[in-house]
Amino acid sequence: MEPYQFYTPLPPATADRDTVKVWFFQRKLQVSALCSSHDPSSGFSLDEMTKLKAKLTFYESRVGLNEMTPAVAITQFQQWLDAYGDYGAWQNYLNDQTRKDTAERERQRVEAEARKIRDAENAARSTATGICAQYRGGLLSSRASETPVGRVVCGLAVIGSPGAAYQGFSGQDMHQYPTTPLITALVSGITLSEKWPPESCAEVDALKRWLNGPGAAINSVEKIPGETFVFHARVWHPGGKWGGKETSPGWKDRGACVYCQRWIKRIGARSV
Repeated sequence: MEPYQFYTPLPPATADRDTVKVWFFQRKLQVSALCSSHDPSSGFSLDEMTKLKAKLTFYESRVGLNEMTPAVAITQFQQWLDAYGDYGAWQNYLNDQTRKDTAERERQRVEAEARKIRDAENAARSTATGICAQYRGGLLSSRASETPVGRVVCGLAVIGSPGAAYQGFSGQDMHQYPTTPLITALVSGITLSEKWPPESCAEVDALKRWLNGPGAAINSVEKIPGETFVFHARVWHPGGKWGGKETSPGWKDRGACVYCQRWIKRIGARSV
């Protein structure tokens, strides 16, 4: 499928032959499509639009066959428009093309933003699975317990920053940086409902690493650009009962815990 062609103004008389030929060719295609879409509600004369199409085809052919110089083709076409030889067809074409171009630019903008988010989601997942590949035998919590408790690992990626990804591990004994007043403020007010403190989560570790790198100047929760963050976590399951079924040891995807759900939502980040 050919890429969308936005309207471009008539080239200068000094433009080369290929540039001028392509310009007439692209305008011809767009005017032809407009002719094909004509109906009683279109608001333009099909006869006049068809004449415009023929004019564009004529100059495209003459320039392409080297039967007319680009400068002459451009000058004559502009003179024809200035003399109102098109009876308004050119302006109707421009109005229609402007609407199409505006819609296409918005579509491309939305798609580009969506692509950035997808890329960040993939980077977060890839970072988490990369940790799992390093610890194929699993990671267990250091907390004393009758039953083994698997650690959570996390990938943090930044939307719009390809290659920027940060690891995270649950358990402050594996955190790369100590808990700061900023982190304490971030998790303050969260009801303690798990068997671990909110400061010990893998997502917190990943955020700490970002705060000690690109985010070193951040000094308040409100300044954390959470809307650009994507987290993805995985947990080591030691084996045994899982969701009511007997399972083998292995790494499994998991959503953010109730603690992280709270502060991730607070800063406008994503967890996938």
